[in-house]
Amino acid sequence: MTEQIQHQTPSPKIFVSYAREDARDIAIRLRDDLIDSGHDTWLDLSEIKVGASWSWDIETAIESADIVLALMSQGSYVSEICRAEQQRALRKNKRLIPILVQADADRPLYLENMNYLDFSNPTRYGELFRDLLGYIATGQIPKRLTRTLQQGAAQPLAVHLPTSTTAKPSAQKRDARAFKRYLTDLREEPWLGARYWWPYFLFYFGDVHEIAAVLTTGLLLPPARTTKAARRTGRWDHNVRLYFRPRTPDLFMSEGLRPAKQRTAGHTAVPIYLLFDMEAVICMPETRFSEGDVTSLEKTYKSATAFRDLSFDLIYHDSWFRSDERDEVMNARRSQVIVPGTLGLDHLRHIWCRSSADYETLRTLMPSDAWQKWHDKVTARTDYNLFNRRWLSVDEALLTAEEARFRFSPCDGKGEECGPFAVRVEIETPNGAQHHISGEMLNGDDDLIVGLGKRTGPYTLHLYLDDALAYAGKYSDETDVF
Repeated sequence: MTEQIQHQTPSPKIFVSYAREDARDIAIRLRDDLIDSGHDTWLDLSEIKVGASWSWDIETAIESADIVLALMSQGSYVSEICRAEQQRALRKNKRLIPILVQADADRPLYLENMNYLDFSNPTRYGELFRDLLGYIATGQIPKRLTRTLQQGAAQPLAVHLPTSTTAKPSAQKRDARAFKRYLTDLREEPWLGARYWWPYFLFYFGDVHEIAAVLTTGLLLPPARTTKAARRTGRWDHNVRLYFRPRTPDLFMSEGLRPAKQRTAGHTAVPIYLLFDMEAVICMPETRFSEGDVTSLEKTYKSATAFRDLSFDLIYHDSWFRSDERDEVMNARRSQVIVPGTLGLDHLRHIWCRSSADYETLRTLMPSDAWQKWHDKVTARTDYNLFNRRWLSVDEALLTAEEARFRFSPCDGKGEECGPFAVRVEIETPNGAQHHISGEMLNGDDDLIVGLGKRTGPYTLHLYLDDALAYAGKYSDETDVF
């Protein structure tokens, strides 16, 4: 009799990263079920021995793991330990599987473009766990998984796939793999520090009117197609230009509400950021890039080798510099990615606003169907220091039946005049009736309160300062807050 020897592939070792305050129960359940299924699973609830070095055991467990499950909850989002575990797993090239365990939980930027499994509905745990086992074994996520959005509509596919992994090879540069390899290396540079997330995205900023139009049409147009002024356009005005970084010199010169006589070209009273997937856009066949201001250098590149040689330490520079370094640093900060013609929004990942008031303004300017399409990508961000905030802006707005109250971020024009502003408020009711209120405001140091009389019922309000839109919002008689 010939003895048959069967070679069995050992089960992968699994590390579970979680926040104890709000994901302990499901972490234990997953660990126990994974162990019952034959997987060597590590959880810091019981595996760390008394007197052992806690951080050393965590590092060793991640080092020996094949797979890291990152349980995404509100607690893990704010936990420095959870973030450190996740980032270490990525740096060590572990297979990391994000698992959403709370429907309203946010997730760190370095997980934004990764597949995730939605375990936020506990009644479906059994079938979802079977899918997790299949995903661990095959790396394929079943298409039947669904995710429930805030409005309750079930959408097919519970994962957010990076566009670059689903794009056809013919839709990418021939050296796309090299681009991806160089991007991976760039993202691991220790000098990035808190800017670690910048190399995941390309940035576009525009005034709220322009961004509302972009999201409504689904198309980002080059400057030559968006300006209403009759002017001679240069070569690069016929291309969409995205920045490698936020807070560019161009935004610095144009951001915020300024008196009419202080405004510069491209005045951006209410700036909104569009964040595109860098890997996907840079690998598009016709995409080029510059090292510095393309409009003055008139020189661009296309190859992965040229991309590797870019001076990203200057492009991403974000601290003080000597006077003799100014021109070099400021020019590098203007480096751009150039897309010929127009750019669709397939690779748009985030839409970031400066404040809750700017969020409401964008929402008010957009048609309801366009807003429903994009609203889950729109966030008012104050935590990443994306904006300069030197000039006046509306931070908060409260609309009631009798008055509109506005709180401002004060103007810091560094010695330049910050007012007064001519104030105009336009109010429109559902029946089409329009009302105008005019006055004057000094510098925005105090709240602006606009009395609306004994107005009842819903209305839409637009606030203008020196004829620049500062805020738009809606009041409903069902609530005092829009």
